[in-house]
Amino acid sequence: MKFLYIGGTNERQEVKQMILEEAHRFFDTVLFAPLKKIRIDCVNGKNKLTFKGTDLTSFDACYARFFSKDLMFGEIVLDLLNESDVFVPLTPEAFQITNHKYFTVKVLSRENIPVPTSSLALTPQTAIDMNHKIGYPVVIKLLSGFGGKGVMLANSENEFKPVLDTLKIFREFISTQEFIKSDNYDIRCMVFGEEVFGIKRIAPEGEWRTNVSKGGKAELVELSSAMKEDALKISAILGLGVCAVDFMEREGKYKLIEVNFAPGFMIDFFGTKFSNILIKYLYKKSKELRLKNKF
Repeated sequence: MKFLYIGGTNERQEVKQMILEEAHRFFDTVLFAPLKKIRIDCVNGKNKLTFKGTDLTSFDACYARFFSKDLMFGEIVLDLLNESDVFVPLTPEAFQITNHKYFTVKVLSRENIPVPTSSLALTPQTAIDMNHKIGYPVVIKLLSGFGGKGVMLANSENEFKPVLDTLKIFREFISTQEFIKSDNYDIRCMVFGEEVFGIKRIAPEGEWRTNVSKGGKAELVELSSAMKEDALKISAILGLGVCAVDFMEREGKYKLIEVNFAPGFMIDFFGTKFSNILIKYLYKKSKELRLKNKF
């Protein structure tokens, strides 16, 4: 059995090393290919996906850990892998949707997933006018930010306007979301196929964002059956075999905050737990696919 790990532009060395070590425990052959060094050729009407002369469609399983900067090239790579017999827990369509935070909310709201009131605008004045419905505080998000980066909070219109001016300068879309008050924590559902693990992420003192990369803490928690079912429903709707689904709880209810197609494994808190679960999942699914293709 052969395993391929494709790393995107923001790949962290410790995550890469941990996943590769776990992969060596299950697969006979393990290859790491940086996305930027992959080659795509079209010869006689056939596309070839290679890295240093190795055909990447000859592997049994692939984990592509891509990021927003990888969208254009990454989509093509995913498309070619999904057309082959390689098991990949990420489709190009899922990658495209979840790269766009507002589009993700829009798609899921149609499927009766509880989502926060959100808006998308091109100009500062339009955003201000639309925000009269949302009110303050309001969360402003870059459409393809991650790890808490590109997520801002404005407590008033006076705080909102300078942020809008900056976004205009950089020609960014203006995506806003209602601020859901909680006890400074959110619930992350780590999804691996049909398995879901609950994590309570707690914001550090003086910070409203719960991201571990921003100094937050994390602990395993038992999920309600409703939240677990919604996390599985979301992953199925979007076509994500592996993802993180974040919810914010308040007064016994919860709303979806966002979906992450390349979740961090929070190594400082959980060690190799999630990399081990990931590789077991990929090994199982690739074996099933191989048996299916034999008949």
